[in-house]
Amino acid sequence: MEIKTSDEDGITIITPTGRVDTSTAKAFEDGVMKAVDTNNKVAIRFNEIDYISSAGLRVVLMAGKKMNASKGVLVLTDMPEKIFAVFKMSGFDKILKICASIDECKCFFN
Repeated sequence: MEIKTSDEDGITIITPTGRVDTSTAKAFEDGVMKAVDTNNKVAIRFNEIDYISSAGLRVVLMAGKKMNASKGVLVLTDMPEKIFAVFKMSGFDKILKICASIDECKCFFN
């Protein structure tokens, strides 16, 4: 797994690639938490992810809680249908901000 990070209009955008599973969750956590610790506006793009396990979901939940506690904003975006289905089945779509595209989610950061 690789994690790309970019900055757009003051928003840190994290784009992991490949699979987020038990063997890659630590690298995913390190990348996400680094972004969360350095910016209060973070988006995770899932367009290059083809699988996410409960270990990956745990990282996203931890990041969301940390951002809420610091009054920051975390948005999940660009999810393939099968990845969105995992978030929906786990109920995360009710507690986290999920948008179809990075442009659509920018309203959360204003």
